[in-house]
Amino acid sequence: MDSVITRFFLHNWQRKLLAVIAAMVIWYFVDRSITETKVIPNVPIRVVNLPPDKTIIGLLPNRLLSKRVTLTLSGSKDVINELEPGDLEVLLDISTADSDEWVVKIAKKNLVSLNPLIDLAHNITSVEHHEFVLKLSPLVTAKIPIKVLHPIGEPPQGYEFLDIWPQKLSQTINAAEEEIQALKSKGLELVIDLSEITKADLDAIKSPHDHGHDDEISYIVPMKWRKIALPWQGNNWEEINDPEVQYLRIDFLKKSFLPLDKEVAVRVFYPMKYSATINPKTYPLHVHEPLYQKEDLVYLSMPLYVRNVSRLFLDIIGDFLEIDIVAAPKSEREILTWSLEVVDPHELEDIYVAYTLANSKMGGGKKRETILRKRFREYMHRLAFYSAPEIKFHIESYLGVDGIDVIVGK
Repeated sequence: MDSVITRFFLHNWQRKLLAVIAAMVIWYFVDRSITETKVIPNVPIRVVNLPPDKTIIGLLPNRLLSKRVTLTLSGSKDVINELEPGDLEVLLDISTADSDEWVVKIAKKNLVSLNPLIDLAHNITSVEHHEFVLKLSPLVTAKIPIKVLHPIGEPPQGYEFLDIWPQKLSQTINAAEEEIQALKSKGLELVIDLSEITKADLDAIKSPHDHGHDDEISYIVPMKWRKIALPWQGNNWEEINDPEVQYLRIDFLKKSFLPLDKEVAVRVFYPMKYSATINPKTYPLHVHEPLYQKEDLVYLSMPLYVRNVSRLFLDIIGDFLEIDIVAAPKSEREILTWSLEVVDPHELEDIYVAYTLANSKMGGGKKRETILRKRFREYMHRLAFYSAPEIKFHIESYLGVDGIDVIVGK
């Protein structure tokens, strides 16, 4: 048996070896000659040699187009079967364009392999695709307004959002004329999420104000948030190039329960329509607890507190606060109405704005002044007295037999 096997392999072994080699060569070339076809979707398109005064709508900074193309490729079976969408891109030389509206025809020479193991040049026989037009547009430089919107999200615990500044920026953009016009009509928007700011971030900030006015603080918006999404670039983020962006900041108020530490005057307003019967002589204000008299003026004798305003604001308006009781006959109301009033608020607003701007390193001029005036008026709107952290101050006044009596409400 062994001799039969030996004779089979060794008899005319040269011819047999030559036959095996010939068969392998034939198999190799036949296999290579088998053509396969495959559809490759989402193939990127890169452009080169674009004139400096021209651009293409949808051209990204990396010279790829936002548009992609689907190719039908034919070629050797082993290469075609290995091809995936990420293995190649199309390279278009704009210098070969015959007009500003170029009907693109992709050929084998336009294919670039992104996979070093795949040789497209020697293994692709044909390329098919739907024709498309690349339009070359004038490259235009323009400033596009950026509106800084009210932030989203919640600030860290213990802090309240006051305002953001600047509220308007701009972005200098080089793009196609059509894209510039579309952006000019719509503009760009910048939104910051307050929930991404931590309590530790704000606790570490030192207020620019002195004299204990440390509850209004400015958070400088970090570089990573000073970016804008450009729609024609696939909403890729681009750093804002407006020089004013270096001042972009968010102002917060540290929430606190502040003692007033000021004497508050109490006065009675006598309406003209009741003046014949109800006036300072017929119904004067009775001075007893919680009131006391000093130099013919009446003051409240109990400690008062405020919240949701800044210490600076409170120090500026503190000497100009008074409680006004509105006199009225019993037939109209049993309990008289009263209000907390700030005397000469316009002058106090000017003082607040001037002081804040003088202590700010950010500048801002008139634009910043407008925001500060709005902040002062918001403080005025929320101004209220408290007798304890969660208890609003309340008094009850009524028309007595020969005067107006005041008691503190429970």
